[in-house]
This record gives sequence, structure tokens and C-alpha cells, in this order.
Amino acid sequence: MRAQRTEWRWGLIATSAIVILAAIPQFLFLLDRGSSWHGANAAVHPDEVAYSTYVASLIRGRPRRNDPFTGRTDHSSHPVPESLFSIQIVPAYLSAFPARWLGLSASSVFILGPLLMAGVSSLALFWFIALLTRNARLSATAVCFIFGFGTLIAGQGISRYVPTLNFLIPMWLSDRVLPASAYHLPFLRFYQPAVGFPLFFVFCALVWLALIASSSRRSLAFALSAGVTFVLLVFSYFYLWTAAGAWLASIALLWLVGRPGERRRSLMVLGFITVIAAPGMLIYLKMLAQRASTVDSAQALVSTHRPDLFRLSEILVMILLGVLIVGAIRRKLEWRDPLFLFACSFALTVIAIFNQQILTGRSLQPIHYEWFIGNYCALAMMVFTFSLMSPAQRGRLLSHKRLLIVAIVALLWGACEIWLAARINLDHNRQVDEMRPVAQQLTELAATDGTVQAAQNGGSIPVVLVGDLKLADRLPTDAPQAVLWAPRMLVFPGVLDEENRERFFRQFYLLGYDPASFSRKFGEHDWNFYAGMFPYYRLSRVVSGVSSPIFADEIREQIQKYREYSDSFNSERAQALIVSHIVLSADVQPNWNNVDRWYVHDDGRRFGSFVLYRLRLKDQP
Repeated sequence: MRAQRTEWRWGLIATSAIVILAAIPQFLFLLDRGSSWHGANAAVHPDEVAYSTYVASLIRGRPRRNDPFTGRTDHSSHPVPESLFSIQIVPAYLSAFPARWLGLSASSVFILGPLLMAGVSSLALFWFIALLTRNARLSATAVCFIFGFGTLIAGQGISRYVPTLNFLIPMWLSDRVLPASAYHLPFLRFYQPAVGFPLFFVFCALVWLALIASSSRRSLAFALSAGVTFVLLVFSYFYLWTAAGAWLASIALLWLVGRPGERRRSLMVLGFITVIAAPGMLIYLKMLAQRASTVDSAQALVSTHRPDLFRLSEILVMILLGVLIVGAIRRKLEWRDPLFLFACSFALTVIAIFNQQILTGRSLQPIHYEWFIGNYCALAMMVFTFSLMSPAQRGRLLSHKRLLIVAIVALLWGACEIWLAARINLDHNRQVDEMRPVAQQLTELAATDGTVQAAQNGGSIPVVLVGDLKLADRLPTDAPQAVLWAPRMLVFPGVLDEENRERFFRQFYLLGYDPASFSRKFGEHDWNFYAGMFPYYRLSRVVSGVSSPIFADEIREQIQKYREYSDSFNSERAQALIVSHIVLSADVQPNWNNVDRWYVHDDGRRFGSFVLYRLRLKDQP
């Protein structure tokens, strides 16, 4: 019992360090905003806004199948299909339900959530490594090492950002060589993969315990827990549960071959996990079959059999696998050792998740494996390899000093990654926080403008036009109204491609853009603008892994479509989708030419850096 307490003491030290790192973005943001802070969270990844909008909708009491951008919810008269958000429901409910009980906003959840999950993930990883290595100090160091260098092995952060600075390498050349970058500690992107992330290592730990347990009863108990954990992973995050499935297949193969005397128990454990997980998988597949038609295109599912062998995490595990094989051939390592088999299983997992398409012919944004799990598996294998290769006679004092140095260097590197992410996202986070008073005013108006009633009976929720496209993505997090258009609208099932395009054109029509000014927008090379006309996978090869440039003819075609849309706009079209409010920057002089043809607007009410205008259709009372 005393030894167990000593182990967790070291684990808690490492956990505290990671939690402090996780707190840096919000801490720096609060320092920057000071007394002007309105309660916004410091986002460090652009995709977090999609998750925060969904959590906000659940906090407001909307059903599982709902679209926060359009305000549409599942109703008997107009059912809403499944989305990845409504299927991967475990992290969303774990985030939203406590918030409802405690009266917290989505912003508060996204401030506190990463800190909590940084702690839980650190403890889960520490527990797993300590079980295998039986070395508490090494395990604590491993937590700092794996999380601190996870961004580096993903090929992101400092290693991606600094070389692409214009004074080092021209941007046009950089974009051809490397894809767009993500920053921060990738596993803490909230709520995906942050909430489900620790379950991956808990699953691995439970399988370990099931395989080495001293009795069949204990093995079955651990296998039962592993099966339940796998089901939770299935309904948490696609890239985590598929990686867990690949790892389970890898360790099963290695264990059956390497430890033939234990095959009966191994098959019993693996079979029991499969039996427990099977019902969950069937439910998942049934829900997936009911997904919206836009899911596959939005997620950029690609048909290919091309191997993918040169990502940094793959290169690392292949080198480590070679080291282990050479050690086994020279009889310096025992290849039947459980730790040896587990180390090799992580290598096979990393290779499998990036190359499963060779057999399946389907590839779904493999960059997410690289950012959110493959990098951490590769670093975990490095720790296991170090543990296997370390001489037993190494002096304790020297070893502990080196471990301390490794931990400090990893934490400093992680701190630099976080500082970089916080600085890059600071301007946008300021804008989000400055718009919060507008969102609060809209929330107050929700009781009288029909928003609350529509949400309860499945009616049409009042629509807000947000002039800044990036801020349009954020508005549903802070206000219950729908938005006219937002760049990430298609990730939810509320609209199909045709309606998405119509809402996008309407956005710019009401903002007063004529075909000439619309054409000039293309020259700004704004991802958010292009997202209204082209699939996500066409905008960045990060999504699909292949380059699909947008040609001049395609741009001219979109300009012509907008011209036709503007010329054909009529009273019937204006009534088909009524806009109730417009939010513009106070620095923007509104162009009411098109609005005044169909609406009556007030003089606007200023809230800090933004002005909220109310609109009424002319033929309305």
C-alpha cells in the first residue's frame, strides 16, 4: 500500500505540471483583457468553436440531434439526421450536463474543461506506464515527455510555424511543402479529443491487467472494464476508437504468438472484450447509417489505396522497432517479455492507422491520427524502449537527475508551444470577447423575439447575420439565435449544399456586395470566404491529404452565380428566410442598399466594438 502511495505522489507532481501548462492560454488571455474581460474562453484551435456551439445547444436543453447554426432540432414533423456530433455523444454530454446542473455557460466549460482533462489524461497515462515499467519516476517523466513533445512529433507548433515565417521561407513555397498548422497541446483540443483521450490509455491499461492477472476471475473483470471503456471510446471520438481497435488487434496478434502458453486465457480475454463491445458497435453503425448526406463530403472521405509511410511518428516507431528487433536478435532483450510485446504493439498501431486504406480503400483525414493519437503512441513506445534498454546497474542518483532534466526540457518545450498558440489566437479571442455583450443582449431578447418558443415547439428560430465570418462561427456558443451563414455550418446536418450556398450568397447580398466587390473578396484568400463555395477538402490538403487547387475558371463561375443570385433576388426569396438582426463592427460603415429594398432597420445599438441592428421585413406589421 505504501509503494502505491509513493507512485501516485510522483504522478500527481507530473499532473500538476501539465495542468499548469494547460492553464497558460486562459491566464495570458485574462492578463491581456484585464477588467475588459467579458467571460470568453481562450480558444487555441479553430475547430473548437464547432464543439462549443454544440455544447451550448445541449446546455440550453436542445435534443441530441440538433443544428446549433440553423437552430433546427429533431422533431416528428421535420426529423434531423445524425451528425458526428450527435453520434460521438459521450464527450458532449459529459461537458454539457454538469454545466446545466451548475449553471455554467459553454465558455466556462471550455475554460475549466481543458484543465480537468489535462489532469485526468496525465493520471491515466502515468498509471498505464507505471503498470508496465514499474518505475514511478520514469512514468512521471514520461507524462511530461509525451505531452510536452506531442506537438513536435505531430509536425506542428514551433517546428511547423517558425520555418514558414516569410523572412525564412517564402509562404508560397511553404504551403507547397507543408500543410497548415495546428498548435497548442493537441490532445487538449476541447472537447475532441480531450474528453475521450484518457480513455485510450485506460483501455490499454485494463487490457494489460486482464492479460497478466493472476486468476481467471480477475482477468474477466478487467476484460469487462476494457470492453465498457472501448464502447465509451466508440461514442467519444472516431480517431481514438479506431486507434484503440488497431492496437487491440496488434497486441492480440503479438500476445498469441509470443506467449503461446497463455493462449487460452488470451483468447478468453479478447473474446470477452469483443462480446462486450459488439452491441455498442452495432448501435454505432446503425446511427452512422442515419447520418446526414453532407457528413462524408464535409469530412472529406477519400477513396485511395496509397500507402502512407513517411509521417514523423511512423518513422520514429519504425526506428524504435528496428532497435527492439536488433536487441532481441542479439539476445539483449527477451522478445516474449510482456513489455517488449506492448512496445511493439504501439509500433504496429501507428503503422496500421495510417495505412489501413491499403485494404479498406478509404481514408478519412489521417492528419487527425497524426495530431491526436499517433504522435502520443510513438512517444509512449519510445518510453517503453528506453525502459527495456536501460541498464539495471545505472546509478539511481544519476538516473533521477537525467529524468528530471528530460522532464524540465519537455515542459519548457510544451510551454513554448502553448505560448505560441496563445499569441497566434490572441487577436481573434479578443474579438470573440468583445462581441460577448452583443451575444448577451441577444440572449436577453430570446424570450421576446420568438427564440425560446421556437426552440420548444420546433419552429423557426430568429436569424442573425454576423458580418465577420469567423465570429459567425462563434455566435451560437454565446447566443441562442440561429446564424444566417457560418463557415462551419456544413459540419452539422441542418443544411444541404444547395441551401448552404444560398445562405452564403444571401449573407453578402444583404451586406451590400455587388458582383465587383464580391469578386474582390477572392483576392483576400480568406479560408472562411472560400468555405461558402468550395468543399473543405478543396481548401487545404490537411483535410484530404491531397492537393486540389481551385482554378480561375471555378472562381469566375462562382462570381457569375452570385451575379445571377443578386439579379434574381425578389420578395418571395426575402420572405423565405427572414433575418432579424445584423451584427457589424463599429468600424464598418454599413451598406444598406440591398437591405433597404426588403427590410426596415433601426439605427443600431452599440456594444463596445460592435453594433447590433434590428430588422423587420417591410410587409410585416
